Amino acid sequence: MSLFYDTRIREIVVERWADARIPNMDFSGSSAAIPESQVDSEDSSLFKDTKIPLCFKNLVAQELYDAEEEEIKVEVRSKREAGALIKTVYNAGSEEERLEIVREYRK
Repeated sequence: MSLFYDTRIREIVVERWADARIPNMDFSGSSAAIPESQVDSEDSSLFKDTKIPLCFKNLVAQELYDAEEEEIKVEVRSKREAGALIKTVYNAGSEEERLEIVREYRK
């Protein structure tokens, strides 16, 4: 969702949330809002429109994705697959790989 949230998804999410009129759904919390100008586009789905639940944003994003042209779907899939190739301590296949990642972190 981070790939197109600002440019293609956000406006529709905000519009649909206003139309939904779901009572007692204020998820803004008590923390201070981050100024939008300081939010990286990769993080905009999390840190912009904080009064809208992420599950609602994801639902709208999935609906929009399903209706997209195949060219856009290919771009989204390739970005997702590229992210899956990055090894972390959580997805490393063996204990040796985990230890190597931890050693690299410590450097």
